[in-house]
Amino acid sequence: MIVIADMGATKTDWSFAEGSTIIKNIQTKGFNPYFYTTGEIVDLLRPDFLEEDFSDIDEVHLYGAGCSTEGKIKTVEHALKIYFPYASIEVSHDLLASARALCGNSPGIACILGTGSNTCLYDGTYVIANNPSLGFLLGDEGSGADLGRELIKAYYYGELNDEIDKKLETQFNVDKNSLLGNVYSTDKPNAFCAAFTPFLDQNIENPLIKKLVQNSFREFFKRHILTYDNYNKLPINFVGSIAHFFKKDLEIVAKEFGCRVGIIIKAPIGKLIEFHSNLNN
Repeated sequence: MIVIADMGATKTDWSFAEGSTIIKNIQTKGFNPYFYTTGEIVDLLRPDFLEEDFSDIDEVHLYGAGCSTEGKIKTVEHALKIYFPYASIEVSHDLLASARALCGNSPGIACILGTGSNTCLYDGTYVIANNPSLGFLLGDEGSGADLGRELIKAYYYGELNDEIDKKLETQFNVDKNSLLGNVYSTDKPNAFCAAFTPFLDQNIENPLIKKLVQNSFREFFKRHILTYDNYNKLPINFVGSIAHFFKKDLEIVAKEFGCRVGIIIKAPIGKLIEFHSNLNN
């Protein structure tokens, strides 16, 4: 039996599979090894793992942000060995998860478009180039956080119209006296801004909203995709909720830059299980 873990900052999804068949799923808290020690990770997983018997697990493949240096990988590996003592363990960055899920064993460009954004150039085995995303404050172009941020800016700058303004105020119970304070008072402004993306999806046929969304994607392509060699000859694949829900507008912008969109999936787990089960056949 193999285990695929998709680790985020707030939660980690664990899928247990025999071949390509998922036997069960477990969700635990998320963690980033830049902020947690091995002991703290062990303690974090204990409430969900304590009564589980993992003696029959042969392989564990965990992918997550922060798992990109040897030291941080070891931090996570040592914690997982406590719960999976008989399994071979692979800990890798979430970009490799995206590349494997989206491209398999073929070359391509793999993109994450969720709350944040990231991209990489993949040669079929390794991630060979990565243009940094710079995170919420300086980057994350095309992400849910960026889309929400642009909507809030357009609202304050008077770039929308009365109809959209009123819809926004009613749906989120805010006005221009309160919204900005909410943005700056939250401890997770990226998640706060990303929470506005369903509103954008609901109103995507409004020309002002469509322009806002497509402009965010244009910045994503200009600053990330166009930096890779042969970007217009390789399939450009996407994983994440933003890519999934705004597929049509993403494809329109890709075509403007002469790019070919490959596959778009909402989450990587299913494709990762397929990837690892094929390796074992």
